[in-house]
Amino acid sequence: MSRLARRPQPGIFLLLRRLRLPLIVLISVYAVAIFGFTLLPGVDPEGNDWKMSFFHAFYFVSFVGPTIGLGEIPYPFSDAQRLWAAISMYCTVVAWLYAIGALLSTIQDPLFRRIMHENRVGRAVRRLREPFVLICGYGDAGTLIARELTEEGIAVVVIDRKFERVESVEIDELSMEVPALHADAVHPGSLLLAGIDHPQCLCTLALTEDDAVNLTVALNAKLLAPEHEVICEVHHHEHHAAMARIGVEHIINPYDTFAERLALTMRIPSLHVIYEALTTQAGNAMAPALIIPKGRWVVCGYGRFGRSICRHLSNIGVEVMVIDDNPAPDAGAHVIRGNAMDAEVMRKAGIEQADGVVVASANDTLCLAIASLAHELNPGIFTVVRQNERRNTPMFRAFDADISTLAGYVVAAEVLRIIRAPQLSYFLRLARLEDEQWAHALLERMRTCNGKETVEAWSLSIDARNSPSLVGALRSGRRVTVGDLLRAPDNRDLPVKAVPLLLQHAEGKQLLPDPSQELREGEQLLFCGRMVARGRLYRTVHDDQVLAYVLDGIETRRRVPWLALPRSG
Repeated sequence: MSRLARRPQPGIFLLLRRLRLPLIVLISVYAVAIFGFTLLPGVDPEGNDWKMSFFHAFYFVSFVGPTIGLGEIPYPFSDAQRLWAAISMYCTVVAWLYAIGALLSTIQDPLFRRIMHENRVGRAVRRLREPFVLICGYGDAGTLIARELTEEGIAVVVIDRKFERVESVEIDELSMEVPALHADAVHPGSLLLAGIDHPQCLCTLALTEDDAVNLTVALNAKLLAPEHEVICEVHHHEHHAAMARIGVEHIINPYDTFAERLALTMRIPSLHVIYEALTTQAGNAMAPALIIPKGRWVVCGYGRFGRSICRHLSNIGVEVMVIDDNPAPDAGAHVIRGNAMDAEVMRKAGIEQADGVVVASANDTLCLAIASLAHELNPGIFTVVRQNERRNTPMFRAFDADISTLAGYVVAAEVLRIIRAPQLSYFLRLARLEDEQWAHALLERMRTCNGKETVEAWSLSIDARNSPSLVGALRSGRRVTVGDLLRAPDNRDLPVKAVPLLLQHAEGKQLLPDPSQELREGEQLLFCGRMVARGRLYRTVHDDQVLAYVLDGIETRRRVPWLALPRSG
């Protein structure tokens, strides 16, 4: 049983504790009023003295508080009874007003509302029966990831300490209902409430703007649910080692990631198209390769982003000149001290002769102003602009820079790539070691195979759980190759529209495995292609008769020999 299931639900106890005095006052007033009516004498129509019974007193006082104008029972009252009835009426009305006011005050109390909110989220998390992703931090990256995952049918749970972000979950029109917890993710209790140790939790994403918070979330996740993967966003290099030390599987620095991709695009333009096609949900391989000039670049701002850009461009031999009004000591010799908004400073940095400019300020307005000045001084310059706030996207679209980058988008793309196809990381890492000729050949192959269709990347694990028919055939001694899997299940003479990108086995990883490559149990294949190709491949490895037809061309409804082998284990 999850530790979450044993969490107490104290909301009702808090409500009763806050209403204890109003309830005591209300009950006391009613008790005194009822007791008074049983003592006061009355006169019946025959002139005899009588006293009201407890039942009649309780009945009369029960309606004297909330109502006025009912008759006197069982006989017309004496003056003493009418005086007591008037006193009782005013006292019970005041007692009710006091109790209702206390109830409304308790319901509006922040502590009570927080408890009820936590109870509601906790119930929603406990009801989850499908795999879900826990997102700590609902900023730009968290919002994009939640939208993409819910559109794919993957459940999401959100936790954020900013109330307006938690509220925005309901108005973001996500494809699924998303439990959103308003709490600080650094507290283990909040993570448990959000389902970090839930059996269906796939992984934890630490995506807050604070590296220390992300580190704490990662540490808690590794202690509370060590079997789950953790993906962390980080902005300072000094936290990389700490995160790696506690076992974080994926550490994403958006500045390093973007700078690395910028340098990669300069060196291998075709690989950039492949990367976009495989990591963007609506991407295809038909986009033209982005040609970025390599010559001389000016970087305005030497913060974390500017420093990463300088390092990666310098590594591929690009000449970089930095403009910063207070440069760090490690900026090197190619630094102009001054304000990039000053045209003279820009000219001194050689903006008029530069091939490209990177504007890396932490202020969006300042970034656009500097980029406009660079364009004014050098209209043909290639412009890369850093965007800091997602709400300013219309401004950046109107400016139409060659590349504008938002850290949240970079992080979201990396996280989605890891979740959708874990092997894609290995493929892209190995592909970076190849040259433009290799990447261009692969790009042409993807274009021929998929055309303008959306490209999807998926992994195929050759094990009894994910490909039972294929494993059965391999265990029976049947030889199966990569090319065999790429035969159409309804016509084996036609190919499936998919490209094998990577074969991972015990000995290592192999880029673009040959169709004659023989497969073995325990290996993993990474494909890219149309969604329909994925479905056809699924049929081949799950249906024994389809696999028999693909391998031997024999259409049969008879039992295939390898069916006798276990399907799982």
